[in-house]
Amino acid sequence: MALLGPVVAWAQAPIVVHHIGPFTGVLAGSNLEAITGARLFLDGLNARGGVGGRPVKLETLDDGQDAKKAAALLEQLLAEKKVLALLMPRTTPSTEALLPLIAKAGIPMIGPQSGASFVNDPPKREVFPLRASYQKEAERAIRQQHSIGVRSFGLLLADDAFGRDTMAGVDRVMKELKLAPAVIARFDNRKADVAAAVHEIAQKRPEVVLLISSSKAAAEFIKGYRGLGQAATFVSLSNTSNIDYIEALGEHKRGAIVMQVMPSPFSGNTALARDYGAAAAAAKTPPSYAGFYGFAVAKLLGQALARAGKDITPSSLVQALEGLGEIDLGGYRLHYGPGDRTGSTYVDSTIITQDGRFMR
Repeated sequence: MALLGPVVAWAQAPIVVHHIGPFTGVLAGSNLEAITGARLFLDGLNARGGVGGRPVKLETLDDGQDAKKAAALLEQLLAEKKVLALLMPRTTPSTEALLPLIAKAGIPMIGPQSGASFVNDPPKREVFPLRASYQKEAERAIRQQHSIGVRSFGLLLADDAFGRDTMAGVDRVMKELKLAPAVIARFDNRKADVAAAVHEIAQKRPEVVLLISSSKAAAEFIKGYRGLGQAATFVSLSNTSNIDYIEALGEHKRGAIVMQVMPSPFSGNTALARDYGAAAAAAKTPPSYAGFYGFAVAKLLGQALARAGKDITPSSLVQALEGLGEIDLGGYRLHYGPGDRTGSTYVDSTIITQDGRFMR
């Protein structure tokens, strides 16, 4: 009989965690990048013996970018008493819908991919974010552009919880700088139909367009805007820091600015990036910011599981995560504690080059 590959005989049942997010729709590609990054770390962890001799398994469920479906999926898992932890839920509306269920059940939510301010403000016992908020990203983006003389900003704004939350940060910094948006074009972020928004913003000719949208919608907007012969600087948030965005931009990628909440996965300047790069290369997986985020979240999970005791429960995992205090994942520092769910406050910006690289 032919061997199909190495076989590991696990003496104990796997530790199972779950992810609920979009594997269909406009966010499917970028979400898959993040989940692939998480699996890269977990594959390596399991190859080293897992946690206490148990493999760690990540099971995923597709909510189709539908917040009601996300909540229904979690309710089903809770009814079946199958949930130890929820890893990296995606989209702000879905995260918002999941939070009450998480709190009621006492299940840890680790590394949500949403940067909405309500994720960790006020701090929630069960929620452990890694990343800075969308509001901090938007504020940093506007300040950077203002510092080089920009005074006219247009906004492509998702008409959902993501857009509303980010807009609070935009309003705050613009008030401080005595500015007001030249134009705000709202649209349905579950789709990439931005044709009307393109024409609405083009009429005002802003110097900078801040893209508070999915990567698919941001790419369609830039292509449509440039197709009209209009010039502007385009700045999107970290939710577009994925290969999917670069590929969707095609010949229009050069010069697009993307905010980041992770250090570079490409430079090798941090131990975490070197580990991720080696794992991605071994798996023949293209590295990306989205994948790097997933890798970091999975590493945090692994460290918490190792401290959660022999019989791991949601409660012991919450206690283990809270007890980590200040933790260095390898050049990327996080901070947790009683009443503290800071995670990281890291924010930076990158610009996409003609050959499709994120350059600082």
